[in-house]
Amino acid sequence: MDMVTKEYTYKKAFENKKEAVKKREFERQVLISALYKSEPKLADIESRQKAIGAKLALVTLSGDKEQIKQMKAESKVLAAEKKEIFKKSKIPAEKFDCSLCNDTGYVNGKICECIKKEASRIMAEELSKEMPLGECRFDNFDLKFYPDKNDSEGANPRRRMTAILKLCREYVINFGTASQNLLFTGNAGLGKTHLTLAIVSGVIEKGYLPVYGSAENLFAVVEAEKFSGEGRGNYESMLNCDLLAIDDLGAEMATAFTKSVLYNLINTRLLSGKPTIINTNLSMKEIETKYSARISSRLIGHYNANKFLGADIRQQKLLKSVKE
Repeated sequence: MDMVTKEYTYKKAFENKKEAVKKREFERQVLISALYKSEPKLADIESRQKAIGAKLALVTLSGDKEQIKQMKAESKVLAAEKKEIFKKSKIPAEKFDCSLCNDTGYVNGKICECIKKEASRIMAEELSKEMPLGECRFDNFDLKFYPDKNDSEGANPRRRMTAILKLCREYVINFGTASQNLLFTGNAGLGKTHLTLAIVSGVIEKGYLPVYGSAENLFAVVEAEKFSGEGRGNYESMLNCDLLAIDDLGAEMATAFTKSVLYNLINTRLLSGKPTIINTNLSMKEIETKYSARISSRLIGHYNANKFLGADIRQQKLLKSVKE
């Protein structure tokens, strides 16, 4: 089972950079070759430049300053002629896509921003193949589906969801690798996955590389790595990524193995101060029953818990479409 990891996206970003440079230079050389065929004078200029260069090396040893000055002047004139021919041809000058790293991908031994930006683009592209990343945005999270009146427990769904939406927007704006952990609870169809994906998308746009997946798929990835050696490094990526987003916790089959993996993911990331987002249809009591008290206690003590309120939006949309 494949998983989009930070390592994969950076590797792909460097490969894309290399291919882009190679393609650009090939296209430029094709144009230059055509120019040399149409402008025989270029070959003559280069021949004279080489001759001057070889002679200049010998004259420099003799110390004849006047002759050296004259030859440099001739060389300068030839260079200007060549430059003018290239200028008229409109062949693009040899230049770099990124002036920071000169297309090496590194600045002072650190990965350049151009590579980070490309890695983020790749991450978004790969995740979009598996889920509606582009469709789940803050600006299309429609609050009108949440009743603007108190429910049986005295809570107002519209006001609650307005506050949660604001929290999620601010989470992305202020995101860093030491951001708080979020826990989204509530019944199915209330927008937990939508807002989780909106956060993931926003974090990617800021240049961070998260790992996102349903609990069932993430646990399957770890199981495949542990027992059959598939996708080595995936589990390590979950432990160390900028943001881990676990979707639909509780829908998977809970086993001793998955419970152990979940605890280790939560606990390791807490100890290293790395943020995690978990959404689930389970209540805190149900989490404790299905998993363990040590897992629920960490969620209670170290996660900003937000309960989603309202009625199933998918059903509301379906009913609306039937009526129309």
